[in-house]
Amino acid sequence: MKLIARTILLFALLIGFNTSIAYADNNKHHFVVKRGDSLSKYFSSLGLSKRLLANLLAADRQNKRLNQLHVGDKITIELKKNQRFKALSHQSIGKNKITITLNGYDFYTSSNNTAKPKKRTLDKTTVVIKHSFGADAQKKGLSLSAINAVVDALSWSLDFGSDLKIGDQFIIIGKGDKPDAIIYKGNNKRIEVFSYTDKNGQTHYYNRYGKSLNSSFLKAPLKYKRISSTFQLRRYHPILKTYRPHRAVDYAADYGTPVYSTADGVIKTKGRKGALGKSVSIKHGANYVTVYAHLSNYAKGLRTNKKVKRGQVIGYVGSTGRSTGPHLHYELRYKGKRKNPLTHKTPKQKSISRNQLWDFREKVNQILNSL
Repeated sequence: MKLIARTILLFALLIGFNTSIAYADNNKHHFVVKRGDSLSKYFSSLGLSKRLLANLLAADRQNKRLNQLHVGDKITIELKKNQRFKALSHQSIGKNKITITLNGYDFYTSSNNTAKPKKRTLDKTTVVIKHSFGADAQKKGLSLSAINAVVDALSWSLDFGSDLKIGDQFIIIGKGDKPDAIIYKGNNKRIEVFSYTDKNGQTHYYNRYGKSLNSSFLKAPLKYKRISSTFQLRRYHPILKTYRPHRAVDYAADYGTPVYSTADGVIKTKGRKGALGKSVSIKHGANYVTVYAHLSNYAKGLRTNKKVKRGQVIGYVGSTGRSTGPHLHYELRYKGKRKNPLTHKTPKQKSISRNQLWDFREKVNQILNSL
């Protein structure tokens, strides 16, 4: 079979096929670039996804050269027995041969003309959960500021109160109050974030693709008719007939109108709560809580400690509790204090700019390669 494949390749070179020249050697597929060819074309012919290609190109600065192939370049794509991607090599005239290998979820790029870089020694602290993250981290010598940084960075994807199990691990890279990277390894779950300081000197955490873990907030938790009562420190209460603070926004809507969670979060409370009637509170990350009150009913399957997504229905407009008509009482709390939902600046999902993403990805690869 190998002799036949090589004979076909030689014949194709002699007569000059107008299509891509390729032959397979077991699970290795060899291409010689012709005019109009692209890596996307090769990936498609092998049933490999565009997303896989995009991740490969973004994994390392050297991989950028694969965006512009030249006639005569040699490409070899190796697949596993299940036809999934394993490795790719690129040889171009006058350039080093590079090989890109997929190991788990990570791409590693090596060159035949450069010495293999030595692994950088990292300041690494591993916290194994025995009691709670806070207590176990302090025993490992982490400062309170570093502990808070870990909680803030991961709390949009991890509920430190209910998700952690004995034996789960946190790998904290770097010393000081702002770790360079934080990796959580639990049962069938792994979360990675890496620090990045922007041009304004603000440090935030992003996944390996340059996106923050937090979701953006919806402008409103439902489709409403009007705002019947705004956030104010002195409002005349129509039932109690007295002036008192109203630290929420009331949205007038028809009975039974669906109510949505305004951001990704975890249900903290569900049930009747005095004057608020049937209500739900949701924790978003480490600092935010939203409250939805006077509900007529709850969404099916809703329960405490259950994760909800931004825009997910959690209940329906009603008039339970101390209420004069169907409406939603909506509260926004930041670090325990109620804020005006109409004016408070809630966090938005951030992305590292394209022109800075290469440097960030290089840092990510250095850290992952050094573990």
